[in-house]
Amino acid sequence: MPRKWSNPSVYYHILKLSLGSRAATQELAWIKQALSVDMPPAKDYDALLASMVRRRANGEPLAYVIGNQPFGSLSVKCRPPTLIPRPETEHWTMKLLEILHASRWHSKTHVLDICTGTGCIPLLLAKASPNGHLNAVGVDISALAINLARGNVNDVLRDGHNSVSIVKGDLFSTSFADDIYRQLSQPRAPFDVITCNPPYIPQHEYDRLSPSVRDYEDPVALLGDHAGQPSDGLSFYQRLVEILHSTSSPLGKNSILTEGGMLVVEHGDGQSQAVQEIFKTGFGRKLSRMEAWKDQWNKHRAVMAVL
Repeated sequence: MPRKWSNPSVYYHILKLSLGSRAATQELAWIKQALSVDMPPAKDYDALLASMVRRRANGEPLAYVIGNQPFGSLSVKCRPPTLIPRPETEHWTMKLLEILHASRWHSKTHVLDICTGTGCIPLLLAKASPNGHLNAVGVDISALAINLARGNVNDVLRDGHNSVSIVKGDLFSTSFADDIYRQLSQPRAPFDVITCNPPYIPQHEYDRLSPSVRDYEDPVALLGDHAGQPSDGLSFYQRLVEILHSTSSPLGKNSILTEGGMLVVEHGDGQSQAVQEIFKTGFGRKLSRMEAWKDQWNKHRAVMAVL
C-alpha cells in the first residue's frame, strides 16, 4: 500500500524535488482535480493521492497518472503505453479543421486516420464538425491502443450524428486496405482525407529521449525505422506512398484516397524537407499541391499533400 502523509504540504515538496516549484504547484492541483472527478467509491483519498504523487515524482507522465490529456475541446483518456496526444498534433489538427470547415461541408467527408493511438485526431475532427458531415475511421496495430480509442469514442461521441470507427491494421501488411474495409460495415469507398501521425523518431534520437517518454510510451508508436530500412525515421512516409499507389485493391490505383483527396502527416523536427522529397518523388505528377505546416512554436511539424 502506498505510503500516506498526514501533512498535505509533503505532496508539494515531493513533486518540487522532481519538477520544480511552479510545475509542482500546477500539477498537484491537476492531480487533486482528477481525483475529485474520478475518485473510485470506497477508496482512501489520501492513499490514492500519495500513490499518484509518487508515480509522477518517479517520472511517469502526468497524462498517465491522471488518466487523461486535453486535446482541443476534448479530454482524451490515456493509459500506458499508448502514445499521449501532443500539443503539436492538436495544432495541425485544428488547422485541418479550418480547411474542412471552409471547403467540404456541402457533403459528408470521409476521413482515415492511420496510427490513431488514442483516437484523438478523428475524435476531434468528428466532435468539432457539423452533425452528419463527417465519418472517420481510426486504424492502429496495437490491441491496447484500439481498446483505448474505442473507449474514447464511446465517451466523446455519445450524442450527434458523426461517427468514428476504430479498426486494427498494419500499414506494412500487403493487405492493409483490404483488412480495413473488411472490418467496416459501410460500403467500400475511397476516403476524402487521410491523416497520419506515424512513428518518426530514428533509433539514435530515441536513445536520447527522456526516461519519462522512453520508459513509459510504446516504442512501436515512436520508432520510425522499420525492419530492413534506413535508420532515418522515414519508413512510414515511404510506405504511405506505396499504399496510395497500390493496385492490389479491387477499386484500383489510389483506391483508399479519392482523386483530389488530402493527405496530412506529422513528422519530426528537421524532417519536413525529407518528407516533401519522398512525396514529390513518390507521387510524381499525381501531386497537385503540397504545403509545409508549422506548429505553435514555429517549427515545421506537418506536410499536407493534395493528390
